[in-house]
Amino acid sequence: MISERRHGSVPRGLALVSVLLIVAVTTALAYEIANRHAFGVAVSRQVLAGSQAREYALGGEQYARQLLYADWEDEGTRSKDTLLEDWSSMPEAFEVEDGGIEMRIVDLSSRFNLNSLLGAEGPQNAARLNRLFTHLELDPKYVDAWVDWIDPDQEVQPYGAEDADYLLREPPHRAANQRAVDISELRLAVPFESRDEYARLAPHVTVLPTDQLTVNINTVTEAVLASLAPNFPAADAQLLVEQVRDYDDVEGVIARYAPLGESAAALRVGSQFFEVQVRAHVGETRSELTSMLHRNQESGELTLLSRNFGRRVEPRDDGDTDATEA
Repeated sequence: MISERRHGSVPRGLALVSVLLIVAVTTALAYEIANRHAFGVAVSRQVLAGSQAREYALGGEQYARQLLYADWEDEGTRSKDTLLEDWSSMPEAFEVEDGGIEMRIVDLSSRFNLNSLLGAEGPQNAARLNRLFTHLELDPKYVDAWVDWIDPDQEVQPYGAEDADYLLREPPHRAANQRAVDISELRLAVPFESRDEYARLAPHVTVLPTDQLTVNINTVTEAVLASLAPNFPAADAQLLVEQVRDYDDVEGVIARYAPLGESAAALRVGSQFFEVQVRAHVGETRSELTSMLHRNQESGELTLLSRNFGRRVEPRDDGDTDATEA
């Protein structure tokens, strides 16, 4: 009788093991489900924060457009652009819901247009760029490399390079042989010895969709100003830049600094091209935007020429910042 009962019932040890196995599997499944849910929530939160930061950055660009149009609407400032105006002296940062926005508007006529080495004034502007490189303690031979990068032919400058040279590099590529569209092309064309050399040059140059060199005397950097005329002393360039600049016409500048008369055709007191740099964050999520705008001098209409979310915008330091390629 006792033997039959033992054969007809489940051993207690086996039953306990089965229960523990079921509990273990259920616990593992519950943990996996909770873990995946938490990961999904984190991803969704990150995507939402990224989208919100991106929209804040676009909002910063829109605010910059409003400032530039308001500047044009004011007939008292329409003909000139200075560092004293609202678009240049805006607050460094704005607090927004769950984050903040840092922004800056840069007058691109304060910089040297690298595309101006094309066209009728190309040789004269190449000489100016040579002086700019020298002023920044960079090898002026780099200018030949840039000329070959943007000119339409395959004739090699003394210290330049064309397709035959670029195709031997790793990875192989060709010269642009056309107007540059982004300052980062400098890294492809110019054999800088270090990142420091590029960083030294970048705040003083730009690439605009025009072959003309037009420099705003009210905003130009000291290095660019010193490069405009061969007999313009660097000390005078420094003196001019350090003073409060609010010139109404080019003649007033030339009357005080006669050597600049040689570059009168390149000088302006107003600007058409502007760069907007925006750095927005929501929590720990950041979005950075660099946009180029053109403002029509006749109508004040602002046209977006480019928008780049891939260029790093450095935080402001002592009231100054520059966008650099990441």
